Amino acid sequence: MTTPQKVTLEALEQYALLCNAHPSLSSFGVKVHFPDLTRLRLRVDSVPSWMRGGLGDDAIVNGGVLSALCDVLIGCTCGLVNPTSRSATVQLAIRFERPLRGDLIQGEARVDRATQRLIFASAEISDSSGEVCVRCQGLASLLSSRT
Repeated sequence: MTTPQKVTLEALEQYALLCNAHPSLSSFGVKVHFPDLTRLRLRVDSVPSWMRGGLGDDAIVNGGVLSALCDVLIGCTCGLVNPTSRSATVQLAIRFERPLRGDLIQGEARVDRATQRLIFASAEISDSSGEVCVRCQGLASLLSSRT
């Protein structure tokens, strides 16, 4: 693993651009950004019909989709520690608190603790009114440099 460089908003912006360009995120309509040096935000502005069907209701976002978004949130928190490193989520605990309805999904994640290689993070996913629907905690690993 390379020595981490100082984390700056510019470095986080580059990290977000790489994430947002990845086919797995763009196919979901996911956009990640870093409003500051301590948080990651995720947004899906339009929830397509194929993301719905949770609890057998076409108005509710499917739990599998929400789980994938939790994975993105936890995995991308590594950028807050070392934006030049690749990362992988290695453990994820998810608590579904209420059904998520509507056409907007928003999430926010933060690093709770970091070691040289492991990131302990937590996140929430909310609906358009800001009601938290999903909470998660996870562990991500810093891998080698992207360059």
